[in-house]
Amino acid sequence: MSPELLFDITDGIALITLNRPEAYNTMSAAIIDGLGEAYRRCDEDDAVRVVVVTGAGKVFCTGADMSGGGDTFDGAAHAITIDSCPLSTQAWDVRKPVIAACNGHAVGAGLGLAVQADMRVFANEGKYGFLQSRRGVVADFAVEYVLPRLVGFERAFELLVRAPRLSGEEAVSWGLAGRSVPAAQVLETALDIAGDIARNCAPLPVGLHKQLLWRGLDMSRGELAALETEALNYTMSKADAVEGGMAYLERRAPQWSGSIAREWPPWLQP
Repeated sequence: MSPELLFDITDGIALITLNRPEAYNTMSAAIIDGLGEAYRRCDEDDAVRVVVVTGAGKVFCTGADMSGGGDTFDGAAHAITIDSCPLSTQAWDVRKPVIAACNGHAVGAGLGLAVQADMRVFANEGKYGFLQSRRGVVADFAVEYVLPRLVGFERAFELLVRAPRLSGEEAVSWGLAGRSVPAAQVLETALDIAGDIARNCAPLPVGLHKQLLWRGLDMSRGELAALETEALNYTMSKADAVEGGMAYLERRAPQWSGSIAREWPPWLQP
């Protein structure tokens, strides 16, 4: 893996760090390729229960690498088509929770990367915005799909069209993140959340809940309820359903044995 992307697994938590602090963690080809591969590995590896993505230095990610100057978005000059979702595996495809620990500014594609995650922790001091309209291009990372479902149509419209910059606390009030804390506490907060999930929640139901939530965005209530029924009965047939109840009764930490890699239901394939 490129030194521009760091990857570590500790106690069930995969920590992925965008590592271009000298360039404000802008998205290079190495970061795009490496992050997609890291997400794929996290999805397949049962040693990973939760994923945390953060940035090295004082920012999370300030978007596209603009070092090419005027040629950065000149598709005609490069004779290529740019995929708006450039990762080979997207955050929503990972069958584990993905938490974006935005330790500083996240703008443009950098905020799009965070919005693809399932949870976000922002820094009070950070600035967060989709600035693409102010740069003459359309946003990416499928934010037009995610944002209205996250913050509602009107706020999504304003975030993309007027392109304001919000503080971490303002972003929380808009519904763009669940938490905003001092920058020095962002990663610690995200790791605390990840650790709680990794220790106390059975991996298979966690993965199924994530898939049901994301897929439910495109389903009718009846369709979702039918899929939920299958998932409920499936998890009730697994050893972790017994272990969870016994651990509660015996007032001890659960010892989960479930496996997303081996036990994922065939009727819910990605």
